[in-house]
Amino acid sequence: MREDTEGASTNSIAKGQKTTNGEDQKVAFHKLFTFADRLDVVLMIVGTLSAIANGLAQPLMTLIFGQLINSFGSSDRSNVVKEVSKVISL
Repeated sequence: MREDTEGASTNSIAKGQKTTNGEDQKVAFHKLFTFADRLDVVLMIVGTLSAIANGLAQPLMTLIFGQLINSFGSSDRSNVVKEVSKVISL
């Protein structure tokens, strides 16, 4: 029965709940990464780069789409295809 109570106390600490003496156990930010192996570091780097690319996609598409719409409105009917081709080839 003693093993069950020890397991319950470690589970409550892992979930961020209060310990048996009533205090929250806090960990420094840099200590979170002490147990990360090389695969974890690679996955964190890939995730960070992917998040940056995802954040840049929306403004980039807004700029491209805005230029495309401007090319429709600023040219003659005979030059529309030429102007749109210029924007697309950027």
